[in-house]
Amino acid sequence: MTEPASAPHPVLPYVVPMFGFLALTSLEGHLSGTGSGPASLGYPLAYTLKVALVTPLAWACRSSWRDLAPWPGVRSLALAAAVGLLVAVLWVGLDGLYPTLGFLGTRAGFDPNVLKGPARWGFVAVRFVGLVALVPLIEELFWRSFLIRWLVDPEFTKVPIGRVTPTAALVTSALFAAAHPEWLPALITGLAWAWLLGQTRSVSACLVSHASANLALGLYVITTGDWKYW
Repeated sequence: MTEPASAPHPVLPYVVPMFGFLALTSLEGHLSGTGSGPASLGYPLAYTLKVALVTPLAWACRSSWRDLAPWPGVRSLALAAAVGLLVAVLWVGLDGLYPTLGFLGTRAGFDPNVLKGPARWGFVAVRFVGLVALVPLIEELFWRSFLIRWLVDPEFTKVPIGRVTPTAALVTSALFAAAHPEWLPALITGLAWAWLLGQTRSVSACLVSHASANLALGLYVITTGDWKYW
């Protein structure tokens, strides 16, 4: 008699898309240049490839998406959007007011105006898909659904969504900061979203807040041409 296949480890749907994204981001830095010269033309191709590969990976791990239910109420959504906009303001407003940490790397700062016609707007569209949809989804499921609960109890599925301890909030926020060159606003952002999670008991509220922040930053970049946030 054939034994039934064992179920995948419960951690995998949360970590596989996240680490796939990080691995491709690392490769992206090696495959593409920075600035507006010819070498930088590898960046839109590398970023598009990353979105194209991580999106089906996230879909394959969609069992974790059940953590997004139930959808938060109007008041929680309004709070989430407000926190997201505040995050965007802090991200820009704190620029230059804290020391850079070289070991955290830098952003490519790609100017899409070096591309012509449809290629430019096609890349901008892909960039916004990654910025506003893909990144908030995989990051919130990893940071605010999986890791923040795992730090409370390694059997994280037994921990109710929205249970946030001070240690879990601090550790996830510190690691979130370590994953971003803009470490100080990222640290404040991690703490803000841990607070939001505790207030709303909703990963979806954090996702909406993350998407709101990224959308605001993306629109700021397009409007001002301040590509270092790109």
